Amino acid sequence: MRLIENIKLSLFAWAAWLVTSVWLLTCRELVFGQEIQADYQQRNPGKNLLYATWHRGLVYCLYYYRFRDMVVMASASSDGELAARAASRFGWIPVRGSSSRHGPQAFRQMEALVKKGYSAGIVTDAPRGPAHVSKLGIILLAKRTGLPILPVIWSAERCWRINSWDRTIIPKPFSRVVGLFAPELIQVPRDADKKECERYRQKLDNTLNRMMYQVDHFFTPAAGDDPRKITVPEDFDPNAT
Repeated sequence: MRLIENIKLSLFAWAAWLVTSVWLLTCRELVFGQEIQADYQQRNPGKNLLYATWHRGLVYCLYYYRFRDMVVMASASSDGELAARAASRFGWIPVRGSSSRHGPQAFRQMEALVKKGYSAGIVTDAPRGPAHVSKLGIILLAKRTGLPILPVIWSAERCWRINSWDRTIIPKPFSRVVGLFAPELIQVPRDADKKECERYRQKLDNTLNRMMYQVDHFFTPAAGDDPRKITVPEDFDPNAT
């Protein structure tokens, strides 16, 4: 029975990789703000980063950073097993665990891999939400490794939204997809206390949510040619975008 289950999971991962790769290959990709990543890598040759995003954009994030030997955390649940195998097909290195199950072990494994030189991609409101609210894990990882966090967000001109807590985005074929990198890195001091870590967590949330507003409004008629030019209302609700 276990052998049959493994075969099914392997077939699912292969099919997910093939279908997603062909599907998203039809999309037109527009990415803004990459210079911050290029500048950091130029000043710190061979040094890695911690990429932070919301769970809603996970599909395109896995595709965009495919085959770059990046670490990602997948839930220890049965659904997480499917996600981990699919991520592996895209060249990611999955570690199993979440804030609700096997979290400390997964955190230590991810920390060890990051310290060896791997970058990590973290969906910070995973695994169950609430949407657009980070867990503290990425802040602690940045503190312990000394690596900066680079927020990045994705949206699509035409897409389906899965009826789930995170409203996962599935770009429609031949749609335009927009990616936006934050204007600055978030560096958490190694001696940051609990209150300081919480302030950095809130800063990350504010950054991601403001960027989310900009990419979600980029394809409106009055948006212009750069999402960074879109003014974000101070009182906007990130769960209403």
